[in-house]
Amino acid sequence: MQQVTFRLVFKGRLDFGNERTFEKVRQHWQSRMENYFKNHLLFKAEEALRLEDYALVIPQQKLHGSDKAWRMTVELFRELAQYATAGYIAAWCLGDEGTAEQTYIEPVSDKVAVQEFLRGRQLVNVPGKEMEAAQALSRAIEKYERHALAYERRGYVNYKLGNYNDALHDFERSISFNPHHPDAYYGRGKVRMIKNDWSGAAEDFDLTIKNSIALQPIYWSARLRKGECLLHLKKYAEACKELKLFLGRNFDRSDPNYRHLRRATYLLGKALLGLNDFAAAIEAFDRALSIQNVEDRRSEMESLLHRAIAKQQMGQPEFTGDLLIAAQMGCVEAARLLDAWRS
Repeated sequence: MQQVTFRLVFKGRLDFGNERTFEKVRQHWQSRMENYFKNHLLFKAEEALRLEDYALVIPQQKLHGSDKAWRMTVELFRELAQYATAGYIAAWCLGDEGTAEQTYIEPVSDKVAVQEFLRGRQLVNVPGKEMEAAQALSRAIEKYERHALAYERRGYVNYKLGNYNDALHDFERSISFNPHHPDAYYGRGKVRMIKNDWSGAAEDFDLTIKNSIALQPIYWSARLRKGECLLHLKKYAEACKELKLFLGRNFDRSDPNYRHLRRATYLLGKALLGLNDFAAAIEAFDRALSIQNVEDRRSEMESLLHRAIAKQQMGQPEFTGDLLIAAQMGCVEAARLLDAWRS
């Protein structure tokens, strides 16, 4: 019987902190390979284990292998994770029919750095617990100064609190210790957007895309934000490409990107307006306005404003109706244009 092969993706890093623990990991790998895993592992110890920083490093790799090889490799990584002080390994097994099995491996030992990181991460999104989260993450960093994930999560807390320079510092420290973690690039990109560094932000979102895969929500969030940055840079054709890729994805309602569909469609309309493709821009604004999203009133207002501009360019007199509604919603620019075009 022919063996079924699957498309497999692995990425991540586990930090073991010191030479003694690293040597235990190396010995564990060797022993398990000789006595149990045999030739079924997808990676070789000498390629994945890095003595120079006492880490197991798997840059994003796409492989083909059997279900047995997948499961045995995941099992070994789970065992090795319990020696780790920080990090994670993410893995996907993709079937031919679009099915995917995902696993996320991280240390859950009683080490202080591990426990404080897990506690801080849990508190990050609890309203009113931001400072407590930051303190826990700082304690994790004190115990292991190269804790890339703790720096990234603390950067996110600082971003939420409006401490943008501190957030930038944390994201950059995270990147310096793990240049393959997409969340840190994404966070730095958001800070750069706040600072109107659209070129730097676009580069960060591109790095986010390169260090993630299309099965991860952050991959698509980065495409949307990259498209927005390119729009600010007046690179309208490139912005259209990114936004169309985002909008071509069929997001489930549970996906965090689902709630950004109206904004993405509005931004596409604005990019098309920049290309003077007024008919296509009007169509995009029509689609944006048809998407129900009570949380995104700004995109509704701006879609009306820019649809009016496109209609005016097309010589459609009903553009004033859009301006009137937008002005009633509080759009100052719509009110100004309405007065100018009436006079």
